[in-house]
Amino acid sequence: MSDLAGVKVVVAGLGPMGRDISRVFDQAGATVSVVDVSPELTESGLAKIRAEAESAGERVSAIAAATLAEAVPDADVFLEAVVENLAVKRELLAEVAALGRADLVVASNTSSLSVGEMGKAFGDPERVVGMHFFNPATKMRLVEVIAGGGTSAAVVRRARELAEALGKTAVVCRDSPNFIVNRVCRPLYYEAQLLVTQGVPAGAVDAAASGGLGHPMGPLTLLDFTGLHTHLGSSETALREFADPRYRPIPLARSLVRSGFTGRAAGRGFYDYTTEKPRAAIARLRREPGSDGAGVQIIAAGPDATAFELPATTGGRVITLYRCHGGPGEGDIAAVRKLAGSGEVVVDSSDGRWLDVLPAGVGWLRLHRAPAGDLFAEIVRDDVAKVAPTPAVTAVADAVGAASVEVPALPGLVVDRLAYCMVNEAAGLVEEGTAVAGDVDVALTLGMNHPRGPFETLELAGAPAVYEALRSMAELTGDPRYRPAQLLRRQAAGARR
Repeated sequence: MSDLAGVKVVVAGLGPMGRDISRVFDQAGATVSVVDVSPELTESGLAKIRAEAESAGERVSAIAAATLAEAVPDADVFLEAVVENLAVKRELLAEVAALGRADLVVASNTSSLSVGEMGKAFGDPERVVGMHFFNPATKMRLVEVIAGGGTSAAVVRRARELAEALGKTAVVCRDSPNFIVNRVCRPLYYEAQLLVTQGVPAGAVDAAASGGLGHPMGPLTLLDFTGLHTHLGSSETALREFADPRYRPIPLARSLVRSGFTGRAAGRGFYDYTTEKPRAAIARLRREPGSDGAGVQIIAAGPDATAFELPATTGGRVITLYRCHGGPGEGDIAAVRKLAGSGEVVVDSSDGRWLDVLPAGVGWLRLHRAPAGDLFAEIVRDDVAKVAPTPAVTAVADAVGAASVEVPALPGLVVDRLAYCMVNEAAGLVEEGTAVAGDVDVALTLGMNHPRGPFETLELAGAPAVYEALRSMAELTGDPRYRPAQLLRRQAAGARR
């Protein structure tokens, strides 16, 4: 690749991200100068770059060690990847401002700090832009381009061009805490932690996220991998910046961090790595389809009977699957009671209001069609609420070939609760003008490897269903975390007309 031939780039900060970004620019044909806080660390960082490139089968073409005074005066692009500390970045940018040309483009790889504040520190906000690469930058295709309040349109355009010349996909967002990916994923992490505090095993949460949503890594496994102290810090930043109780950190995370249980690197976080690693915990809690569905014929009924097509089933044992993904109305309750009087019935719903009206002897699950096409079931078992899976529940799951996990009778269960809270956050982000819906979906699919973006989820589920599910969760919990975005409310109203 030589799309950036002749472009002179300075990368400051030679931690893992800075080293990867240097390699990416080098592979694109740029002339790269690397700088760290001392000549010794710069040389050490350059040696690591060469070793990592060799290990990946690459050849370093034009990366050299330098000082700021040597490299910045002749540079076209300056990109900082130093520690996430605004004071450190301010000091660095003031030094760069004194050395650089009047047309130097200044980019920050910050994942959460204000690009606008960095622009002020630099002294010329028009030339300062965020370019948030994802880890590892040599492989991840996404770059979030962040426009500070004073960033010029020409510099935003140049940042997009640079990202594309690196073989990346750029999405543009306005300067706002956590930008796109980390912002939309915040409720995913919050809800996963809350579910654990409410009695759902970590492995069950992750099994539901991977089985029902197709996420390559469950949210709690991911938090353990990245470090709970990192997540807690960004949560506190989000709460401070937004001043909205929806962003308050989960007490369990704070307790784990204070105890030194910060995740995989510490040997313990949401999982205890000395006794059972996430993969084993998930496998233990996930039930694969068995033989209980042999000879079962499923008859779909209810307002969502045709929500998505189920596999054809035949047999002498007839089970009615009452599919009511919203809250139960009086007609739904009466219909389930009548059906239960003459045969086996299973309710298919994640709405927590079924807990108060589920007739005795009726099973409860929620079926999902994952993005890859396979079926996954959440089977409700709640010893406190005295809700147990009936034989018909496992028979239904087996008859349709659905893997499953048991969950308590909580509002939204697990899969819909995680998915719809992410949709709600994405809707709020678009409503306030931080990004457009298409870029949000691209960001989540490329930045998190999610098979669907939140707006694709919204389109598949329907705005009225998502809006009503959030209202139900808000009503049953009294928690503002589930307050629907006004954009979502308006979309739901429009869909009904």
